Amino acid sequence: IEKNGCCGEKELIKLEAYTLVDHPVVVHLDLDTLVLQPLDGLFDIILGKNSEESRNVQVMWPDVARPERVDAFFTRDYNMVNPGRKYKPVQGGFLVMRPSFEVHKEFCDIIRKGDFRERGGWGGVVGPFYGSMTFQGIIPYYYDYLHAGSAIELNRCVFNQMCDNPRDKRTVNDVVDGNCRTGETDCEDCRSRSLEDVMTAHFTLCQKPWWCLPQDHNRIQERLCRKLHKEWYRTRSELEKSWGRSGEGQGDFDKDQFFGYCKRYGKNGYIPIQRPFGKASA
Repeated sequence: IEKNGCCGEKELIKLEAYTLVDHPVVVHLDLDTLVLQPLDGLFDIILGKNSEESRNVQVMWPDVARPERVDAFFTRDYNMVNPGRKYKPVQGGFLVMRPSFEVHKEFCDIIRKGDFRERGGWGGVVGPFYGSMTFQGIIPYYYDYLHAGSAIELNRCVFNQMCDNPRDKRTVNDVVDGNCRTGETDCEDCRSRSLEDVMTAHFTLCQKPWWCLPQDHNRIQERLCRKLHKEWYRTRSELEKSWGRSGEGQGDFDKDQFFGYCKRYGKNGYIPIQRPFGKASA
């Protein structure tokens, strides 16, 4: 397990979110995530509230009946497996769930038992795929197999948006090709979604905003990425303004895009937030 996925056994620390039982709902996000809109609809569903926000939550499979009790929301990473695989990985950077010591203990018991098989994954049914020994595999093993019908897969073009290619062949000159990784005959291309539709963005395929990459080629692989990166810099600018600063850095590289927080192209061009953090003392 130490060499599995991105981070080995360290990835399992995410399961500690289940122990935060002082809160009725817990949101786990990777640090390279940007929240663009409130997630109240998800909270209301877990709390059993019927609200306009809860009724408008965009799920991956709208024709599937919603469970009476929902314990978790996640998105899947369809790029990790072939379309024909029954149990697919979750995307490990996004999980909204109901915390519970009992659920946490069950996860720990599963891991200690260690029934992960070389050809069949957890319990011989979920896996193997990238990261399947850790979070990406144990979450679908729990919610898709052991406790099927207790969680909902969200629309990954809206929640945890990564701007991924939905098909198994390259997109050339904005022309998509290949079969849908979801197993559908026709599938939505998340890269074509409007910025206004996105609730949270996860900077994986778009790369990290602080790498100062303009993403300025007029192609589907970069258009939405550029807009999402700009929103990240806009958020930084608004944060600094709330501290009494100008909200604009001294860099002159693509200033309209990066708000002055990049001095040149690439990772070494980023200008970090300057100390002291927060509002200046009176």
